[in-house]
Amino acid sequence: ALPGALTIQNAAQLASLDGLENITTIGKNDAGKSIRLWEMPALQSLSGLRGLAGALPGALTVQNAAQLASLDGLENITTIGKDDDGDSIWLFQMPALQSLSGLRGLAGALPGALTIQNVAQLASLDGLENITTIGKNGAGKSIWLEQMPSLQSLSGLRGLAG
Repeated sequence: ALPGALTIQNAAQLASLDGLENITTIGKNDAGKSIRLWEMPALQSLSGLRGLAGALPGALTVQNAAQLASLDGLENITTIGKDDDGDSIWLFQMPALQSLSGLRGLAGALPGALTIQNVAQLASLDGLENITTIGKNGAGKSIWLEQMPSLQSLSGLRGLAG
């Protein structure tokens, strides 16, 4: 267990998170982030996080992970909190990302915004079907999808109601 956040930043050669398989819970940092992976151009897999299960009390933030094609390894996370900016999930500058199916364990309310920007290969939001409500961030946005030229379907959000 990690009582605080998992933050890995500017790790240019790190291709996987192998070695973290036995971590079952993660807390959050003072900014409300539980997992923050930033500036990791070689990262290809999150499977090292497959031991995580249940709730993430803070946000999931992945930025500038140019080779990461999926979020597989996060399947056993059932809820995600939000950070101080009001974001629950923030995926940015991930040109190889093709699937959100690694988030299929999420169910119920997402208290903060869903923000996906500059994710060129993602064609659908499949994997988010069990999310029923989405909160908003400090800018008043609940769902912010930008620079996603391959996006063809929003059916992954069909669980939203109310």
